[in-house]
Amino acid sequence: MTTVLGQPRSYTTRAEWVFFDVGDVLFNEDPQHLLYFHSLIAAIRRNGIDITWDAYLAAIMDAVRKAPSTFLNDSGIAVCGSAEAWHRIHAEGRAVYDAIRKPRPFGVLLDGITAVVEEAKKDFKVGIIANQHPQILDAFEDYGIRSLFDVIIIDEIVGVGKPDPEIFRIALRQANCAAENAIIVGDRTDNDMVPGRIVGLRTLRFRRGMLYAAADPLTPEQVPDLEITDVSQLAAGIRALGCAL
Repeated sequence: MTTVLGQPRSYTTRAEWVFFDVGDVLFNEDPQHLLYFHSLIAAIRRNGIDITWDAYLAAIMDAVRKAPSTFLNDSGIAVCGSAEAWHRIHAEGRAVYDAIRKPRPFGVLLDGITAVVEEAKKDFKVGIIANQHPQILDAFEDYGIRSLFDVIIIDEIVGVGKPDPEIFRIALRQANCAAENAIIVGDRTDNDMVPGRIVGLRTLRFRRGMLYAAADPLTPEQVPDLEITDVSQLAAGIRALGCAL
């Protein structure tokens, strides 16, 4: 797969830390997204709206490309005809989805990502900055990867989440690291690249997954320093952006 440069800033010093997002970076959330959307279309159709799965998925993906932070409501309102109808139907479908995912409120570990983190640890300290449920810590233990991370910052634990830049600053304080000496590896233009740039981190977009990979940068602030589309190239991308050659 290709490695694509965005609008890279110039770095002359070696980075000290690499922070990973979780959803669609360390963990593959495609299964969760599909369960959610299939639960929603079932509720939509039960309420008398005649739409096919392919048409609903197309509406979702179109909304993601236009506004990734509000795509679910945008597509739902378009399909259901009004915000009132959508919010009622969404609550019905969401209840089914929550019951399905209750034993496992997170994705599945991405194939090949453990080796990427292990490779990064040869050159940097590594951490996590993510919007996740606290149960993700149990998932790290289940997969045997928790010990790889020196700092773990989860929004529901620290009380602030992306896209608020403060969650990045909390991570940097715990790491005792200057922003310019840290890299954020995330999948989202809005939640990862923008606040990362605001705080001053080096930004690497891991553009993968069925959902947010469809979102192109809409503003200069959303453009990463480096973009990688395949896990096999991610370790090399981190090393290059961190000047650890």
